[in-house]
Amino acid sequence: MTKKIKAALMGGSGYAAAELIKRLVHHPDVHLNRISSIDHVGKNVGQVHRCFGDRLPYILEDISPQELTKDCEIVFLALPHHVSFLKVPELMKMNIKIIDFSGDYRIKSAAIYNSYYKTTHSNPENLEKFVYGLPELNKNEIKTAKYIANPGCFPTSVALGLLPLAKNGLLKGKVRTIGPTGSSGSGVVPQEGTHHPIRVSNLKSYKPLTHQHQPEMEQTLIAAGGKDLSIDFIPMSAPLARGILTNSVVDLPASITEGDIEKLYRDYYKNEPFIRLVSPKGLPEVINIAHTNFVEIGWALREEKSGSKSFAVMTAIDNLVKGAAGQAVQNMNLMFGFEEMAGLDDFGSWP
Repeated sequence: MTKKIKAALMGGSGYAAAELIKRLVHHPDVHLNRISSIDHVGKNVGQVHRCFGDRLPYILEDISPQELTKDCEIVFLALPHHVSFLKVPELMKMNIKIIDFSGDYRIKSAAIYNSYYKTTHSNPENLEKFVYGLPELNKNEIKTAKYIANPGCFPTSVALGLLPLAKNGLLKGKVRTIGPTGSSGSGVVPQEGTHHPIRVSNLKSYKPLTHQHQPEMEQTLIAAGGKDLSIDFIPMSAPLARGILTNSVVDLPASITEGDIEKLYRDYYKNEPFIRLVSPKGLPEVINIAHTNFVEIGWALREEKSGSKSFAVMTAIDNLVKGAAGQAVQNMNLMFGFEEMAGLDDFGSWP
C-alpha cells in the first residue's frame, strides 16, 4: 500500500473548509492530520459543520503554524484575504507545500492588489513565488510548484469560458461579463446584503466594474494570450446557496464559424477531465454541476450587420468546489503526482 501524505488545514470554520475536509477524509492518498481555527476552538469539527455528525475525530485548535504542520507535506490555508499574507512567511520557512485559498497571492502586482483589496501587502516579494493554480491553464507549472495561489471562483469561471479564444489569438479588446452567484460565496458570517430573507426572493448587482476579482481575470487571460484586454465585470447576487453562471460577450472576426468555435473548444479541452462542453446542442446549468468539481461550458454565435460576429460563452461551476476546495484538491493531486480526479470523481446531487 502506498504511504499517504499528511495534510493540515489552517482555517477550518468556513464553507470552503468544510468542502475541503469532506474530500480529504475520503482521498485515497491523503491523511488529514490537524485543523486549526481561531473560531470554535475546542469543538469537534462536526459541531461546527454538522454534515460530519460525530464521525470525524478532528478538534479545532488555535495552535502555531509549526505545531499545526508538524510531519505534514502540505498545508491548505482557508483564511480570509489580508490574513493569509500574515501567515505565509512563517510557513515558507518550513519544508512544506502551500495551497492558499485567499486572494493574497493571485495578483502579481502589489499595487493592483493593494488597490482592489483595500490593504497593503506585507510581503510582496513572495508574490512571484506562487503559481496560479488553474490546472486548465498552468498544469505543467502546478506539477512542479511548491506554493499555489488557488484561483477565485469568478475568475475560474470566466477564464475557463475564454481560454480557448485567448490561446488561439482571438481574445482582443473588451470583454463584457455578468455573473450571478450563490450566497455561500459571501462566506459563513451573515451580512446585511446576504441574509437569507433578503436574498431568497431577490436578484441584485453588486460591485459593478469594481469587483476585486476583475484584475485577476484580466491577468489570467492576458497570460493565456489575450491582447489589449479589459473586462467589464458585473457580479450578481442570486437566490442560490451555491453555484456561478458567468456570461461573457466578445467580438470575433466575421470569418469565424460555428464549426470553428466547436473545434477550438474541443481541441483545447480534450484532455481536461472536469470540463463538459454542452454546446452546440445545449447550454450550461448550475444544477448539473452542483456539489462537484465539474464545469459546463456552452456558447452562442451571431453575425452582426457590421460584418463582425458577437460571441457569448456561458460557464457554470460550483463556487465552493471548482471555485475553491475542489480546485485545491485538483492542484494537490497534480503537485504530488496523484490521479488528477482522485477525491473528486463524484456525481454531486440532482436536482
